[in-house]
Amino acid sequence: MMRLYGGGVIDGQRRLQKGTPDLKSAGPLAFGPDGILFVGDTRGAAIFAIDTGDRPESAASGGIKVDRIDEKIASMLGTNAKGILINDLAVNPLSGNAYLSVSRGKAADASPVLMKVDRTGKLDELPLKEVRFSKATLPNASDRSRQESITHLEYVKGQVIVAGLSNEQFASTLRAIPFPFTEADKGASIEIWHSAHGKFETASPVRTFAPYEINGETNLLAAYTCTPLVKIPISDLKPGAKVKGTTVAELGNRNTPLDMVIYNKGGKDYLLMINDNRGVMKIDLSPIGTID
Repeated sequence: MMRLYGGGVIDGQRRLQKGTPDLKSAGPLAFGPDGILFVGDTRGAAIFAIDTGDRPESAASGGIKVDRIDEKIASMLGTNAKGILINDLAVNPLSGNAYLSVSRGKAADASPVLMKVDRTGKLDELPLKEVRFSKATLPNASDRSRQESITHLEYVKGQVIVAGLSNEQFASTLRAIPFPFTEADKGASIEIWHSAHGKFETASPVRTFAPYEINGETNLLAAYTCTPLVKIPISDLKPGAKVKGTTVAELGNRNTPLDMVIYNKGGKDYLLMINDNRGVMKIDLSPIGTID
């Protein structure tokens, strides 16, 4: 089945094979077309595309509320809330159902679990045996900091954009992996000017990003720890390229961005950035196209 999704047209089921994904960990999540869930496996340095089968006739509306969700997930996994780590959450835009990546245990060998929360708040584990999936292995992921081999991912116009660290000299890397998956390349090395540190950064990974159209070109608005916000044209993300991002804001040190959302209100675009130390920031995107 062909579907328009995020500005791209692809067959969301092509090249998915039935089997059991060999997930070593479950970290960053993102949804693509036709209920395809992309899962970043930091320990295995791989991206999995998993068919959730979650394709209702019409999208639902309204929010989901689950009290003490960590305790409920832990109870289903036979432990307590201190024995799990919720790594990420993504919502299927077709159904409105939410999916969470969870680590059972907090050691390096914690087992990965994917959970589904439906519109009524019901929790279920997403089965990973005999599902349709495909896998892209990252060829030069960081061995020194494997947990940061994948820090964020998004599906954008037929590609899975993956941020993280590589073993290259300029370790900060962005990869644009076509989906359906073929072979992942070494990605592009990213350099930015970080005025709070007074130097160019090449070893710190992008923590979170969102796609945004600037003057007719798709860019990533990407944020780093301490907290520079930069723009990077997706067209620059060629294998082996050294790309210099444009810093458009410095949002404060001793802070790590956790996620971001772009929305329109009153004819203007805004960025909401969620942080670990500085609360939620609202940024007017009107002038961003004029910053070089």
